[in-house]
Order: sequence, then C-alpha cells, then structure tokens
Amino acid sequence: MPCQIVCGMDLMDSNSSLEEKNFYETIIQESQKHQSSSSTLSRYLTPYFNQAVRKNDKALLAIYYCMLADQSFNQEGTKNSFSDKYYLKALDLENGYSYQNVRTWVKVMYGFYLYRCLKASEALPFILEGEKGLEDIPKGLVLDLIQTYKKLGYFFGTLGDYTSGIKYLNLGQQQEGISPRLKAEILDNLGVLTLKSGGDTLQAMRNFELAQSLALSENDSLRYAKILGNQASIYEGSKDYQKALRLLDKDLEISKSLGNDRNTIFALMMRIRLHIAREEIKDVRQMILEAEALLSGSDDKKTILELEIHKLNLAIQNKDFDRELNARRRIERLQDSLRFLDGDPVLSQLKFMADKQKYADKLSLAQAVIKKKQAERRLWLIMSLFVLVLFFFIYNTVRYRARKRIRDYEYQLLNLKYTKAELDRELTSSKSQVEEYVAYLKRNNEQINLLSAMLEEKGGTVDKDRDELKTLLQSHLITEEKWQEFKLLIVKEFPNLLQDIQTKFPDVTESNLRVIVLIKLGLNNREVANVLGVTPDAIKKSMQRLKKKLGDQAGLLMEYISDKELV
Repeated sequence: MPCQIVCGMDLMDSNSSLEEKNFYETIIQESQKHQSSSSTLSRYLTPYFNQAVRKNDKALLAIYYCMLADQSFNQEGTKNSFSDKYYLKALDLENGYSYQNVRTWVKVMYGFYLYRCLKASEALPFILEGEKGLEDIPKGLVLDLIQTYKKLGYFFGTLGDYTSGIKYLNLGQQQEGISPRLKAEILDNLGVLTLKSGGDTLQAMRNFELAQSLALSENDSLRYAKILGNQASIYEGSKDYQKALRLLDKDLEISKSLGNDRNTIFALMMRIRLHIAREEIKDVRQMILEAEALLSGSDDKKTILELEIHKLNLAIQNKDFDRELNARRRIERLQDSLRFLDGDPVLSQLKFMADKQKYADKLSLAQAVIKKKQAERRLWLIMSLFVLVLFFFIYNTVRYRARKRIRDYEYQLLNLKYTKAELDRELTSSKSQVEEYVAYLKRNNEQINLLSAMLEEKGGTVDKDRDELKTLLQSHLITEEKWQEFKLLIVKEFPNLLQDIQTKFPDVTESNLRVIVLIKLGLNNREVANVLGVTPDAIKKSMQRLKKKLGDQAGLLMEYISDKELV
C-alpha cells in the first residue's frame, strides 16, 4: 500500500496540477469556439500568449501554438507553412516543461494532424507515444479527454486496428459532459468500425440509431445524412438493396442541399454500386458522369479508382470492349500510384509496426514487473545467496540490453530498407523532371550518411550484419545503369547541356562529366562523393587533375560549373 501511494504521488507530480489542467483545458475548448478566423482566434489567445511569455510557461505556449496550427489547417483545408511551423514550435518546447499530460496532448494533436494530411506513416510514432503517455496519466488530469479518445479511435480505426479504434471511441462517448453533437459523431463512427471489424450488425445499427436521434435533436443535417448512408451499407450487406436505395436517396437530397460534395460523392458511389448489383444499369452512366464532375480536380485517388471499377463493371455488362480496355488501363495506373501511398498495403504494414511496438512495450512492462517481484523476494534470502542473486540479476540485465540492442538495430534496418524502397519509387516517378531527380539524390545522401554512421558504430559486429548494411549502402549509389538513365533524362529536358560541356571541354572524361553535372545541378563535393561511392578527397583530386589538364581553360570550367542555369 505505501508503494502504491508513492507511485500515485509520482504520477501526479509529473503532470500539471488539477487547477492548471482545468485552466489549460478551458483555453483549448474556448479556442475551438473561435476557429472561424485566424484574427478571431488570435484576439482570444493573445492575452494568454503574453501571460505565457511573462511567466515562462512553456506548456501554455505549446498549447497556444497547437491551437494556431489547428486553425490554420482547418481554414486552408490542407497542410500549409503556418500549420507546419506552429506545430513544430509546439514540439520544440517539449524540453521546457515537465507536464506529461501536456506533452501527451501535443503528441496526439500533431499525430492526428499528420494523419489528416494523409501521412499515416509519419503520424504513427507520435500517436503511439501519445497512447503510451495516457497510461501514466490519471484520468482526471488528461487534457481534452473526449477529443483525445476520439482522435486515437479514428487513427487506429483507419489503420485497421478495429479493436483499439472501438475501445477509444467507446471511452470517448461514455464520458460525462460530452455534447450531443459530438456524441452523435462518435457513435456514427463507432457503428462504422463495428461493421468493418465484422462485428454485430445489430449493435452497429443501434449505434447509428442513437447517433441519428442525437443529430436530429441538434439539427445536425450533415451528420444525419452521413448516418443514413452508413445505415444503407448495412442493408447493402444483407442484400436488401431497395431499403438501402431509399436511405441513399434521402442522404443525397440532404447532402446536395447542403452543398457537401464529399458526402454527395460517397452516397453516389454506393448508389452506383447497388444499381450495378441489381443489374439496373439504365441510370448508372448518368450517375457516373455526375460523380466525375464532383471529383474534377480532386486528388482522392481511392474514390477515383472505385469509380473506374464501376465503369469497368458497366462496360462488361454492356459488352463494350473499348471502354472495358480503357477502364482496365486507368485502373492499373491508379493502383500503381496508390500502392505506396497511405493505402491498404501501407496501412497494413503500419498496423503491424504498431502491434509490434505495443507488444514490445507490454513485454518490457511485464519483464519489469517480474524483476521487481523477484527483487522483493530476494531481499528475504540469506546473505550466503547474495552473490549468486547479484550475478543472476546482472546476467539478466546484460542479456536484456543485448536483446534490446538487436531489436533496435533490426527495427532501424527495417526503416532504412523501407525508406530505400520509398526512394526507389520516387526515382521511378521522378523521371519526368531533372529537378525531382536531384531532390531524390539529396534524400539519398541522408540515407547514405545514416548507413555510414551505422557501419562505423557496428565496428566489431558480426560479418552478416556488416554485409547487410554494406549491401543497403551500395543500393543507394549511382551505378553505371542509373547514370545512363540520368543522362537520358538530362538529354530529354536539356538537350544541349552534355553536348555543351563536351564541346567546350573536350578533355573531359566520362567520370569527370558525372562530377561536373552533379555539382552544376546543386550537389556539393561531399554529396557527390556519397552518391558515387568515393571519398570527398577523391572528388577534389579528380577536379585538380582535370584543372591541370585543362590549363588556361580551368578558370572557364569553374565559372561554367558555378553558373547553375541549365540551358
């Protein structure tokens, strides 16, 4: 019991006091009411900013920047320089305060922001840190508890971790003081996750009906329309297409009257799907045209892909071979572009990584608990066993750390391989512009530096690990094949560039040409050395020999290289 009291005090001391927590939470919730414009929010928050600066309250300052970032994202409808800048400022303040509950709230806010920017892979570590932080915070001290649960539920639900998603959404909707409008939103999404997880359709329908009642009481027409569409998906699953279509008709009527294109598209897509399933294709062509018009200029590739699949099914039913062929080509292109975005394969991999991290955390916690109990029991042993116990404890600690180092190395190597695959995909997609290829080389340099550092750290490690790192490092270098591809790209975009160099400086060799082109494109000596797999000194000596060979023309060459204009 004494231990429990001390531990409880430690947890309280690591968070803001209840009075501070209530003060911070009031600012967060009031700021959400002033999101209509940046000037309105700024007027509300300015006194608190001044107070934070005056009292050196870094936690309050972090909250201030998060609210500005959130407002900027909401106003623009997408990530922008202000939202990025403010969130990074909030994260940079982390070492300036000790409140675990504020840190956790900032991590969840930033992770959810990245998730809304369709960067689930970047969001994952912040969301996991936020989730882990919640375990150490008494419930009464968690900042903005309902919204925090909601964000975690939405994120894990998108990843396909329906168990965690449902858990957090349930926790959110059960909290006291939740507004009817927010409860309707959470219940609606809870019903969707229940369906996606293959759960009880009756429970999903009960969630939808409760959400529907709350939405109507709040005159929340958009939420009501979304619920109608989600209820239609239940009837679609049971093949009661007539009921599903009736609900979709209401959904479409409301969504169109509100001018909400996103929800209108969702309802239209389901309606097309149901008409094709019923083999009632008379009006499908018109619905497809309507959906295409709404998607014009959109970057929603998943919905566009679904629409192309509907076109394919329609062409097959109509035995229209030309349209079938065109649809299959467009589908193949869209699937290629979606394969390495935050689509199903990437989300599945992220779910695996999240599960692995959670398992590792639970294992570490379990091991810590076991060790603590063993240590307590050992205290009662006679002194003659002390040396043996101490040896056993040290042995276990060393073994645990060795295993942890291996796990950390494997995890880091997995991330490096994943980044390599990502860079290769960027290289494939960047063959339309030299500028994008150069950006690819810059990112490649970061990976080469990281791998080189890892090789130095590994020192006397086993040959297998060093060989694996060397192989990965070699894969980042510009091979002869890559150089020839790059030359073709340069000739395509800048037909005179290579010819111009060789005409002005006929003594330039092929290896000299690589160095000249890469430097002219903006890479420094170290970066050129990295991607060519040589040392910076080798590059310097190569250029010195070339200058000596060119004689009077050496100055002209340096002037030519320093001029970054590509003609």
